[in-house]
Amino acid sequence: MLINLEEIEQARKELPPEVVYTPVLRSGAISDATGADVWLKAENLQVTGSYKTRAAYTILNRLSADQKRKGAAISSSGNFATAFAYMGTLLGIPTAIVMMEKTSPYKVQRTMDYGAEAVLCENHNQARWDTLDRLGRERGITAINTWEDENVVRGHGSIGAEIMEQAPDLDAVIVPVSSGGLIGGIATAVKTLNPAVKVIGVQPEGSQAVYRSFLKKEICEVPEPDTVCDSLVAPRPGDLTFEHVMAYVDEMVLVSDEQAIDAVKYLIGAMKLVVEPGGAVGVAALLNGIVTLEGKKVVALLSGGNIMPEQLAGYLGAG
Repeated sequence: MLINLEEIEQARKELPPEVVYTPVLRSGAISDATGADVWLKAENLQVTGSYKTRAAYTILNRLSADQKRKGAAISSSGNFATAFAYMGTLLGIPTAIVMMEKTSPYKVQRTMDYGAEAVLCENHNQARWDTLDRLGRERGITAINTWEDENVVRGHGSIGAEIMEQAPDLDAVIVPVSSGGLIGGIATAVKTLNPAVKVIGVQPEGSQAVYRSFLKKEICEVPEPDTVCDSLVAPRPGDLTFEHVMAYVDEMVLVSDEQAIDAVKYLIGAMKLVVEPGGAVGVAALLNGIVTLEGKKVVALLSGGNIMPEQLAGYLGAG
């Protein structure tokens, strides 16, 4: 069953002041380069550095008193992990994050620094879900599949509602895509408020499960995603999120890793914004003519800015 705008607005009202009402910033440089009127929704400036805090809070805040006491767990190797840890600490709820053993020590430590327990599992996708289920059985904590939780769509949808307040006359919105929860929530809000706005999703070529699913109109899997866009590596869309994608999304496109990295470098130079590769794929699609919206007002979502300093330095040093 599809989430509606009223549910999104209610979740938005519940968000705490720690969740930033992030700006929509006009980019003259990208506008000049593309012929479109380009604005950037800067969720890279969000608390913990990504949009995930919205859904993390919505999930945790809506647990029962008993569930809050016993704690909650998700599986994530990056932005959702830190967001869930941060919001758990804010709400006084114990949290555990299932992460593969290959997860970078930087990300594991960052999750722990925000207050969560990191539980490592074998380096394959099924191990994540098996470990999450085991935590639920053995400890009595609430194990949450973020691909199928309605509060993920509700929380992420708050971004779409904000965009429509900040740029009510826009023609299109461009959104990075992993499992589909982010674009599903945004598209629900945007299309309900103005069905004429075009919603375009972007995935990296090495992780294109939602792209393939969108074209085939059925869920497809990419078992071993391979991309520098490490925030966009879901091997398949969620059933719930895919419903929203098929209901509201107009187009899906792909960008290369090289194009994403170039967009990271471009955003540093042109906008003085630090954005991770997965967060920059919308800008990459515009700059490379993969999405053409000449004469149109477009908002591209910068979904996150969590990039390791040495990784960013390497990109910038490459010219």
